[in-house]
Amino acid sequence: MAKTKCKSVARLTQSKTCHQRCIKVNQAYYLNNLKDNPLGAGRPVPWIQLKGFWLQQAGFEINTPIKVRVMDGCLVLTAES
Repeated sequence: MAKTKCKSVARLTQSKTCHQRCIKVNQAYYLNNLKDNPLGAGRPVPWIQLKGFWLQQAGFEINTPIKVRVMDGCLVLTAES
């Protein structure tokens, strides 16, 4: 897999609020039922964390409902009003 260098870069657009952010898909765990796995090991699942003042600047205030559009290799988050 090729390594990529990633940093916040303004896109070529008139909007000053349109920027690219690079984050990583992390690993979290769903706990299994103890009957199925007495050791209690969880099942790994992909996990993405988004936080920062840039979310507020992009229109995602605290407690804002979000619509997530899921496509192959693409997620689109839209703040619901």
